[in-house]
Amino acid sequence: MRRLLLLATLACASVARAEAPADLSEERARQILPRADLSGLNGQQRAQFLEIAGDTFDYAGCNDTLARCLSDSVKDRHAPRMAQLVKALLLEGYTPSVVIETIERYYSAFPQQKRQKLRDDDCAALGDPKAPISVVEYSDFQCPHCAVAFKPLHDMVEALPGKIRLCSKHFPLPNHPRAPVAAGCAEFARQGGKFWEMSELLFSHQEELDDGQLKSFAAKLGLDGNAMLKEVYAGKLDSIIERHKKEGLEAGVRATPTLFYNGRQYALPYKTDFLVFSAQDEDEWQRHKGWEKE
Repeated sequence: MRRLLLLATLACASVARAEAPADLSEERARQILPRADLSGLNGQQRAQFLEIAGDTFDYAGCNDTLARCLSDSVKDRHAPRMAQLVKALLLEGYTPSVVIETIERYYSAFPQQKRQKLRDDDCAALGDPKAPISVVEYSDFQCPHCAVAFKPLHDMVEALPGKIRLCSKHFPLPNHPRAPVAAGCAEFARQGGKFWEMSELLFSHQEELDDGQLKSFAAKLGLDGNAMLKEVYAGKLDSIIERHKKEGLEAGVRATPTLFYNGRQYALPYKTDFLVFSAQDEDEWQRHKGWEKE
């Protein structure tokens, strides 16, 4: 039975590749993939979508290629949603091979055995403490990608009120010499209820993290900069940072930012729409203990 399913899947993929021209019209795309909304894609991107759909398995619902799951005869509600994600990645400029790899990595992370056990009670948190989705981020204040992710992560929490609790953890990288000091300053600010404000200042001035600048950040937030640096350099906040990093290393974190939704490692771009998309998927997965069935 498995062999027959595999042969059918491979056959469908072959047909999709054979029908995938360099440019695909809207009309032809609707004929081949009637349940896919490909609005906004150009002819080349529609052709790339067809190629991906023939080579990608629908992980959520109908147990076939995405191309077959988007036919009129199939009612699986997840196929159009998966198609939405493929489309969004193509609009970001990703090549078909990268889209396929990203999609596979994204969906394969949902099963419980793939998830990490992470604490979310030893960190600065944003959002409803009772939210069903705990998002843990490992970050470095000298990492430019972390700075870019700062606002989208906050926007994600605002977009889904009551659904998400964002937990920020420290993961200073060896090649960023001021990151541990900055992390200590953020932890000091956390004691005064100013963690997120300090984080925003640190991310906005990544090239200006000398002691004088750090003290000026503290002053802006009504904190004692001298006391802050005294605690940081005395190592009084090191145990928190070291605990975060140790947990991250054990969870497989090797770069920043790295994000986990209820222990599931995030695999999509750090943009609000993708972050929200993943949170919505996580909410469904948690409520139904898997993908919701028709």
